[in-house]
Amino acid sequence: MNGTEKHGVRRRRANKKRPATLGALVSRLAEVNIELWHVEDEARHTDDHVVAAAKRQIDKLNQARNDTIEQIDEACLSLLKLKKKERARRG
Repeated sequence: MNGTEKHGVRRRRANKKRPATLGALVSRLAEVNIELWHVEDEARHTDDHVVAAAKRQIDKLNQARNDTIEQIDEACLSLLKLKKKERARRG
């Protein structure tokens, strides 16, 4: 399995061939949150350069977190629509 590791968290590379499952998206959100918490710890450093770099990384991770949450929302809506269609077919 291809991936990268940062702060002890192994991240899987996105599979561009098929959409992520809801479970994969929730796992990704957990990974982003863990990485975000570690970087937030770095932002408490006394060196201003370290703090500035951490703050930029926090901005990127917050965007990744928001994007992942939107993908989770879309996946949930798709699943709900699919279930609704299945019920309609059954009568």
